[in-house]
Amino acid sequence: MNRRWMQWMAMAVLALPAGCRSDGSGGAADAVLSTTLAIAASGISRSKGDCYAACPTGTTCDHNTGYCVSLPCRGQCKAHEQCVEDGIHSKCIALGLPGENVTVEPNQEAKTQP
Repeated sequence: MNRRWMQWMAMAVLALPAGCRSDGSGGAADAVLSTTLAIAASGISRSKGDCYAACPTGTTCDHNTGYCVSLPCRGQCKAHEQCVEDGIHSKCIALGLPGENVTVEPNQEAKTQP
């Protein structure tokens, strides 16, 4: 184990008795214990190369920074759709019909012959 891991474990072990009192008046001690355990769990997750916390739906873990980043269109596009973002709006545009090999180019204007 590395030195930082040992420091977190020592802090957690020292905070544990304060949070385990049975008289129910350990509000501050409980907060310290819970915070210490949360920080330790976050550090363990990050040391394994994962994010600091579990990423919610619509995001993915950026393993370089340890933070959750948004997926294009929050990951809601189907297999036959593409996410198109313009400014602050994003929407899923169909590239074809589900299960067919016909594709559409959404970024090109349709040309009709007179």
